[in-house]
Amino acid sequence: MSTLTALPGFKYLQVNSFQLKLIGIVLMVFDHIHQFFWMDGIPMWFTWIGRIVAPIFLFASAEGFHYTRSRGKYLLHLYVGFLFMNGISFVVQQQFPSDNVLMNNIFGTLFLAVWYMWMMKMLKSSVTERSWRKGMVAALGLLIPIGLSVVVLVALSADTPQVGIMYLSMLFPVPITVEGGYWFVLLGIAFYLLRRSRALQIAALAGLSAFLVYNSGFNWIGEFQWMMVFAAIPIALYNRQKGRNMKYLFYVFYPAHIYLLYFLAYFLHK
Repeated sequence: MSTLTALPGFKYLQVNSFQLKLIGIVLMVFDHIHQFFWMDGIPMWFTWIGRIVAPIFLFASAEGFHYTRSRGKYLLHLYVGFLFMNGISFVVQQQFPSDNVLMNNIFGTLFLAVWYMWMMKMLKSSVTERSWRKGMVAALGLLIPIGLSVVVLVALSADTPQVGIMYLSMLFPVPITVEGGYWFVLLGIAFYLLRRSRALQIAALAGLSAFLVYNSGFNWIGEFQWMMVFAAIPIALYNRQKGRNMKYLFYVFYPAHIYLLYFLAYFLHK
């Protein structure tokens, strides 16, 4: 069987792109229910199973970038989602202050992952086309997010006013400040670069999970981000078929359910 299809042995359990995203959406709701209502006794396993959500959508972004007809529009949608959620979250928390913090905005992480995919593809084509101009643009594009990270780190070390860093992070996705940080961005890039081998994609996911366990001092329960390794199961079942055409489902549902849960928690605990 081609490594571009689902791994052998799962013929009758395969999922298409729509079903894969639907799995991510359902588990995402569990995760965020715990985030906003943990004080009401929502069990920790709600957020444990939510650990597999980010890898699913990073994997889906690599697939989406490969198949999209307009990379510019794809990036623009993610950037608009990033700006929209930052702006709405800022206003909501000002007008309806709560102990819950609206830290959720995976759009920035997905934007950076897709941005790097595009720059790497451009850099590769610049070599085959022998275009130094395209190569320079791609190299600059690769360096911009890193430069923004350096600016943030320097500003933090210099004890500059935090408001400037906050606004910078709200306007531009920065690898060290987006949800999941640079590790999630790197995972998305790995999914794209290794997309011709499902086994290697899963190995990259497992490798990052193992590193997180090691980095936590093998604190399996207290630091449970390593549980994202279980995203390997739906990823292994993915058959590279599109399924139902509902490409804007995630763009709408993601912010909508975040703010719905926030307001429910706000008024219930007021």
